[in-house]
Amino acid sequence: MLQKRLDLEARAASTLNHPSIAALLDFEANGEAPYLIYEFVNGKTLRAMQDERALPLRDVLSIFASLAEGLAAALDAGIVHRDLKLEKVVMRTEGQVKMLDFGLAKVMQSRTGEDDATQSKWTIQGSVVGSPGYMSPEQIEGDPVDHRTDIFALGIMLYEFAVRQHPFKGKSAHSTLSNILKEEPRDLSSLSGTGVIPRDLTRIIQKCLRKTRDERYQSMRDIAVDLNDVLRELAAPGQSLNALQGRFVVPHAWAKFMLLQCLYVTIYVAALTFITSLDDNDLQDAFPLPPTMSFLLIIFLAMCGLAMRAWTMTAVGYRHPDAGKRFRQVFLLLFLLDAVWAASPLLLMKNMGSFRFLALGCVAIMVYLPFSQRTLMESIYPKQIRTVTE
Repeated sequence: MLQKRLDLEARAASTLNHPSIAALLDFEANGEAPYLIYEFVNGKTLRAMQDERALPLRDVLSIFASLAEGLAAALDAGIVHRDLKLEKVVMRTEGQVKMLDFGLAKVMQSRTGEDDATQSKWTIQGSVVGSPGYMSPEQIEGDPVDHRTDIFALGIMLYEFAVRQHPFKGKSAHSTLSNILKEEPRDLSSLSGTGVIPRDLTRIIQKCLRKTRDERYQSMRDIAVDLNDVLRELAAPGQSLNALQGRFVVPHAWAKFMLLQCLYVTIYVAALTFITSLDDNDLQDAFPLPPTMSFLLIIFLAMCGLAMRAWTMTAVGYRHPDAGKRFRQVFLLLFLLDAVWAASPLLLMKNMGSFRFLALGCVAIMVYLPFSQRTLMESIYPKQIRTVTE
């Protein structure tokens, strides 16, 4: 039975010749262990890439447009993959996407001369064939499948890359299958947090994931065309990614964030310079603590501030992909540190005479700064939802 199944796959894969499909090189039957030999594809699976970081939207659109074109070529050869998932697509080191393993492929009757009954001899009658998280409703029900099953799986993969969450994920394989049959995926805008999904891409994904196959896209090439249209809109003059995504973005957020960090560094250096210029009597007058304790406390707070700003300036300056996530994790600590510095001008009010209002103005400005830098960071690094893995 296994040899018949692999023979069917070999005949199917040998007809495929497309840059996005791994080439079948040979089919061997060594005793009772038949096997297929595919080309070696050096790269990372889409699952591994997604787990590492959120890809830019342009890259996602380009990847899935290439996949749709490859699947359209497979259908031209009369082949439906039936087991598409992120683990079976590899991005080569050269930047080209490759689909692997047509082991569950269905070869259409017109290409092989075999009808569904003949092909079903090589599978368990009435069994569910495929990976639970990526199966179409008709595939789960055991109904005959066609290329629209691959369209459904492609929609799930695209959904995962859009919001880094599976549209039908349940607590178990059985609950996932039940969700595919009965539940609608959550609205993309409600999951993206800041509305980072272009409306046209949302429409494409929703159409791929229709429960009824007649309501889905009827052609992989139509999906490829629509994805390329969105990609062209992103590159069109006068169009920005942020405008298409419909989210609020602070103009020149990166430059403003770096300028704000420089302002904080200036404050810390000024505080260190000021504290070292005071004698014990001045410290006693300025601060309600013993002079030595006041001196050490200000030195400690300034050094903590300098260390934090050095980290944020380095991470954001080099555009590290995880800088936004790390900033959110330490924001409370950073806010408490900034709050202490915001209150510091109040200690000098009694020595400022008629200029006390300046101290209050400084406090008001410094209280606002932590929230402004958070807004800038959200603009530079829109919040992404982590993947729910299989």
